[in-house]
Amino acid sequence: MRRQFGEHLVIVVMFFVASTGFPVWQDTTSQEERWSVQEQSANFAINKADITKEFNNGVWKSHVVSSDLYSQDTQDAQDPMMVEMRHKLSQESERLRARLRKELMELRQRLSPYPSHPQLAPANIRQLLTPLTQHLSRALDSHAQELCVQLGRSLQGLRPDGRSRSQEVLEEVGRALDESHRRRTAAFENFKTKAFEAVEEEHDSSRKELWEEVTARLGQEICSFSLEVQGKVAALKVSLAGLLTAAKPAGAAAVSRVDLFCQSSSAQNQKFIANLEQQIAKLEEEQRKGETA
Repeated sequence: MRRQFGEHLVIVVMFFVASTGFPVWQDTTSQEERWSVQEQSANFAINKADITKEFNNGVWKSHVVSSDLYSQDTQDAQDPMMVEMRHKLSQESERLRARLRKELMELRQRLSPYPSHPQLAPANIRQLLTPLTQHLSRALDSHAQELCVQLGRSLQGLRPDGRSRSQEVLEEVGRALDESHRRRTAAFENFKTKAFEAVEEEHDSSRKELWEEVTARLGQEICSFSLEVQGKVAALKVSLAGLLTAAKPAGAAAVSRVDLFCQSSSAQNQKFIANLEQQIAKLEEEQRKGETA
């Protein structure tokens, strides 16, 4: 019994000796990190409270303004040499800007007479309007021929005495002349519309006055021609009415009067087209002078 107790005592003594010489390992790193995190959290809380307090008290702005980040600029601003250098740099910068503006203005003035895209340069007036003028000429000639044929047919219905159908013939002639006027007006409107569209497609702001002159002159020619034609048509109606409603209707005189009207209409159409072409030639010459000026 004593022997066993002695053995146990020896074992306990050896255990304590071993523990003293070789202490048990402990995770000090995790403990240090835990303390570090707690300290940082505490510091963050303190700093946040201080910043908030200073911000609310209006102190934060004074800290920024008086911080070292701006101390160098303040010192430079007080340095006479730095002030003079900045003044010279500002003057030089302004001088360069003024020089660039002047050179840019001169460059724009030199380039302004030239189109930015030569292939898109406006076509000449004759090239634009000659096809339209030719189409109008053919339309007027066709309308005049059809009118004369219709008038001749109407007059062929007159009897030798002329009294029985004179009023009917006058009505047919009046309808034929009115229809011719409607078709002629439609041809004029079509010409003006097509010409305006062609000019608009080639529109150039630098030639705005020229294009306005084109449309104005052509419009004047058409208006003058229309008034002249209407006057001759009205004269024909009055003449035929006087011949066919007389006590002794003159059918032959009425036919002769219609033939004279048809010949005059053909010559009048040719003169109108010639006037249009003359105006186009003048406008083209003005365009050429404007481009070379």
